[in-house]
Amino acid sequence: MNMTKVEIPYIRGAFRHVLHPPGMRAAQAAGNPAQWYINDHCFLTHEGKIHWYGIVNPYPNDRHFYAPGTHRHVGHASAADPFGPWTEHPHAFAYPAGTTDSVGACFVVEQKDEFIMLCGANILGDGLNVATSRDLHAWSWDRSVAPIHPVHGTRDPCVIADPNGGYLLYVTGGESGIGQIYLASGRDPRHWTWEEPALVTDETVGPGCLESPFVHERNGVYYLFVNFSHRQYEETIVFASGNPRHFDWRSPLCTLFTHAAEIFSWKGKDYISHCGIEDQHWRDTGAPYGLWLAELAWLPARG
Repeated sequence: MNMTKVEIPYIRGAFRHVLHPPGMRAAQAAGNPAQWYINDHCFLTHEGKIHWYGIVNPYPNDRHFYAPGTHRHVGHASAADPFGPWTEHPHAFAYPAGTTDSVGACFVVEQKDEFIMLCGANILGDGLNVATSRDLHAWSWDRSVAPIHPVHGTRDPCVIADPNGGYLLYVTGGESGIGQIYLASGRDPRHWTWEEPALVTDETVGPGCLESPFVHERNGVYYLFVNFSHRQYEETIVFASGNPRHFDWRSPLCTLFTHAAEIFSWKGKDYISHCGIEDQHWRDTGAPYGLWLAELAWLPARG
């Protein structure tokens, strides 16, 4: 890779709180005082608006964050500017308290005249379930598509355009206790062919040590942002590569302080997000729960 093309991302200015967990204020107004949280999410820009979809739920009383039935909602909000105001919309998916169904991290892709959501769920079977929409508001599960499921995990999907045509899908998982970012390719976001992992660590802390992969292309260089939350909840490591199918764990570019980061471009600038179900550091400051955004800027790398 030509290192003269590589740039180092950094957070310009401070993170700003832009969105309370969708559904929380309505629930509190109805007499349920529970605090809600936002976790893994995605953005889609379409027709002059930024759309946000993501995990949004009330904190369980027993603090068992990942027990069956605790992940019941995929929230939706939109804005005409990254820093708002943001408008809450009805949830893309919502399941009643007491359910054993679950919905998790999602990613939305625009394809021709419809929108396709890949969502970690057990609605149609464990793995990534597929949902579709014509208007970004009304979503339904595509029951003609079997859940997408490699052998070792499908957490936290990210989809980008494949430079060879079609799409690339990144998810987290692990094999033999080693954290990895798995890679698949496909011409249609409903159907995928699994390839060699895009990133293999030497970490033996468990297959879930990596979370929330996001790949951003800039001037022919691909940047993989991946959260190493099992070491430090807000630690996001960035890797650079000329090949979106391969990143070298031994050659990190930099580290950013954010959890479940997603990046989107808007009117010539890049933005990066932060959130988190276990974000104790930020909670201890008295800062509000929800979605945070900051501008993501770039410096030329040296060497």
